[in-house]
Amino acid sequence: MTPEAAYGGGPVGPVAVGAIDEFVHTPARLSILSLLAPAQWVLFSFLRESIGTSDSALSKQISALEAAGYVESRKDHAARRSTSVRLTPHGRDSFDAYLATLEALVARARGARAEAHREAGA
Repeated sequence: MTPEAAYGGGPVGPVAVGAIDEFVHTPARLSILSLLAPAQWVLFSFLRESIGTSDSALSKQISALEAAGYVESRKDHAARRSTSVRLTPHGRDSFDAYLATLEALVARARGARAEAHREAGA
């Protein structure tokens, strides 16, 4: 069986790996984006507690994500000066593309394992 057939006819080789957005791939940013993806706005305090990081470390990552256009934040001065964060359309598109790349890599890996298992049992 050809590699293309084993992987459902999709791309084989380093192309999919090269498509990984290394900016998103940073563990702290990946954690932030994964918490923002299913929500409209997320409180800074929720992000901090969910990730288990300090205010300063989280602020640094959010600032980097804002500078890259992935997220935006707003301060609600009426609600004890709380800060909320959300994905921008660019951030959502980039995160979706990142996830699609990971899903393709996982599918390829599982396909390769399934093919090896079939060949071993044959």
